[in-house]
Amino acid sequence: MRNLKKCFVFLVVLLIFPVFVYAQSILIWDNDNNSDFLDPEGAGYVGCEYGIQQALTANGLSYSTVSSLPADLSIYDVIFVTLGIYCVG
Repeated sequence: MRNLKKCFVFLVVLLIFPVFVYAQSILIWDNDNNSDFLDPEGAGYVGCEYGIQQALTANGLSYSTVSSLPADLSIYDVIFVTLGIYCVG
């Protein structure tokens, strides 16, 4: 599992890195119906946004995490949306 997580973080960074070079403002919209999972590396139960936050932090990027979508999205250059890991309804 540890290699899988490292691979995921690497792919996120590799595929989205060009966007980050020019990004000034990053938003993570935590819209996952409070979905969480047990982190295999010992962080306990974490939300679906955890992996994105860890990748951004590891690369020295600042971001904002919100649970409700702001009315004005024009101030953000990059928006990540987490939708959960299963259907609650």
